[in-house]
Amino acid sequence: MRLAEQRVSLNKQLRIFLAILGFLIFPAPEEVHAQSLKVRFIVTSLSPAKVLVEAEGPLSDTWSFRNIYAGIPRLGQRIERLKGATPDETVSVDNLAPGEFRSNKEISRFSYEILLEERSRIAELSHVSWINQERGFLMLADILPRLGRGSLVPSPTTIEFQLPSGWTVASAVLPDKNQRYTVANIDSAVFYIGRGLRETHVRADSMDLALVTSGDWAFAHSDAIKLVGKIAKEYTKLTKHRLNGRAVILLAPFDGIVGAERWTAEARGASVVLLLGPNASGRALLARLGVVLAHELFHLWVPNRLPLQGDYDWFFEGFTLYQALLTCLRLNLIKFDDYLDTMARVYDSYRSLPDHDRLSLIEASERRWTAAPSFVYDKGMLVAFIHDLTLRQLTRSRTSGADIYPQLFRTAATGPGNANEVIMSILNRQPGMKQFFERYIQNSGDIALDATIAPYGLRVETSNFRTRIRINKELTVEQQRVLRSLGYQG
Repeated sequence: MRLAEQRVSLNKQLRIFLAILGFLIFPAPEEVHAQSLKVRFIVTSLSPAKVLVEAEGPLSDTWSFRNIYAGIPRLGQRIERLKGATPDETVSVDNLAPGEFRSNKEISRFSYEILLEERSRIAELSHVSWINQERGFLMLADILPRLGRGSLVPSPTTIEFQLPSGWTVASAVLPDKNQRYTVANIDSAVFYIGRGLRETHVRADSMDLALVTSGDWAFAHSDAIKLVGKIAKEYTKLTKHRLNGRAVILLAPFDGIVGAERWTAEARGASVVLLLGPNASGRALLARLGVVLAHELFHLWVPNRLPLQGDYDWFFEGFTLYQALLTCLRLNLIKFDDYLDTMARVYDSYRSLPDHDRLSLIEASERRWTAAPSFVYDKGMLVAFIHDLTLRQLTRSRTSGADIYPQLFRTAATGPGNANEVIMSILNRQPGMKQFFERYIQNSGDIALDATIAPYGLRVETSNFRTRIRINKELTVEQQRVLRSLGYQG
């Protein structure tokens, strides 16, 4: 039996080798094309929101739809009436579980309906697909299936739309002359559909940035796109890495009377989806827009352009949030007191978590959407704060926490790597910073902020269960140097 298995294995290896050799010598475009998927989205109803999806792709007898994303469950239950067909017959398809379908033979053409009513929880609106009477987002990752028992993700995917009268489409992907959109990666593709979409542009170094909005806003679009360009240029400068091509900010208003203090956002690929409460003055809206985009636009670089592997949410959320806060400070979107107040609020949030002293950041990243959704943000941001202060003091403010980003992009240029190992090597590289990664990221334990920040001329005060971070009246020369390098002008 072992000899027979070995022969089968050798024969299989030989067939694979010959297939690869044949592909290299005689390219077969039709075989590559066979892995592509053609899709038509037809919005058949707005109340309830329903989309008919018609598709043609490689032969398959299994269709698997994403059932959970960002902690949002039961997405597969939205899929209804999946049907298959050959030129000669309709093929029976069984619904095995929510989002899981199988037929008794392989087919290349299939269709289904998907219910996309607007999410009732505001926080979910930037993460999964939905449509209301005026607008909506189609995120291919949760509305297109993986095909076959190997969960094949076809590429490329060609998309067409049939929308209600007066509706248009916007995306990071531009259509061809026939209004078809070709997508290389469905996990990062987002399409904004709706009435009266408005698009403005700015050139930020080598990147074309577009702001797409719908609805009425109190700010001038020229002011908003100028702000977008400023933030993007800051990140090119910070990372020393230029992004090419097109990126979009897809901005939608919440329905009802919602102020600018309410928002939800997510960056996917070259797209930032942002929903914001529109009921505020133009100045207040622009201020909130700047603060939110300072974080979300940074994601176009980190992690979206880093070929790193593994769970490192603690870094690309927590450290990125901290650098976004400093970016707001540099661009005069906030004051130095706001910077300290934000870190104090993050500390209070961190201390309120029941397991704040029991989970390491590595563990929290691995279970971000199940056990510790805010931990990676809170502790990650606090550790970034400590890392930044420590570096500035050790190097007499010649370096800072921001210096990790150019090093990351230089390292990433050599190819994929384990994110935590790569970041550990950079964090511990500076003399005097040995074991920083192990102490604050790999290991669990409480952060005693008052003792940690005291050497930098800062102190923690607590009143009515609320933390404040204050600057000492008397500062040493070195403490003044560190705080002024951050933006303190006292």
